[in-house]
Amino acid sequence: MAFQCFEDPAAILEKAFCVTQTSKDLKGELQLSSSKGQKCKEPECKTLRTKHALKVIVKKTICDSDPGHFLDGTLGATLATAFDTDGNHRGFHSGDFTWTGVGGLTITGRMSGITNSGTHRKPIKDCQTCRDRGIMEGKLCGEVIKPGDTKLKGCQVIAAYRIKFDPSEKGGSGAVVGTIEGVIVCFCKA
Repeated sequence: MAFQCFEDPAAILEKAFCVTQTSKDLKGELQLSSSKGQKCKEPECKTLRTKHALKVIVKKTICDSDPGHFLDGTLGATLATAFDTDGNHRGFHSGDFTWTGVGGLTITGRMSGITNSGTHRKPIKDCQTCRDRGIMEGKLCGEVIKPGDTKLKGCQVIAAYRIKFDPSEKGGSGAVVGTIEGVIVCFCKA
């Protein structure tokens, strides 16, 4: 990944840019392509490493902005995940993605986060447990490398994602649904 995600606190306070919200629903598939266990003697542990292909259709929601509709399209990623013991336990994942939108818009970047965890639990909200299986949550950051028919060249998308999948000991596979909630950041002249 050649670009730097716009996340420097000083730059956020000083640079000239516009922020526009984007809100998307996801529907697609997660395909397991490899699953391999590893054991360590010291410290004693078991780790499962998996590789998945994620392919989803990206559609706007009622919370999306006008520029956000250009991001309707498809998102594909190859994700590497490491789980504690097996695919039914906590893990972390990371992968590079390509997001294609309206009129040839192309965004590339990285997504990374935690797998099999429940962050929507008490004391914030009472709808998950800390061990919620079949959930991937994290941060996605990408840059518009081909604007297509838009004025979004060089803009970045910074977002939180949440994807529900069918978990299994080997790492899960099958249909997925999810959400992306974030911002489009475009640098401007002040």
